[in-house]
Amino acid sequence: MTHRMTTQAAQPLGTLQDAGELAVLTPNEEPIRHRYAMVVAFSSEEELRRAVQEHRCAYRDGHTVQTLNAEDVAHGR
Repeated sequence: MTHRMTTQAAQPLGTLQDAGELAVLTPNEEPIRHRYAMVVAFSSEEELRRAVQEHRCAYRDGHTVQTLNAEDVAHGR
């Protein structure tokens, strides 16, 4: 019998740190602004590379996002 891993478990896992307008800074370029963006952080460079190579990942909400969601619920949003 062959054991199959679920798709979710096989995907690289990141943490949603923040969302909103974002300016990307690189050493040799002007800032590039993205009006609608998410910051997803990975626990290792290997996980980041897998996410980029596979063009997908799963993520969990970071502490700041959890707090914002709780505030929205408390205020009926």
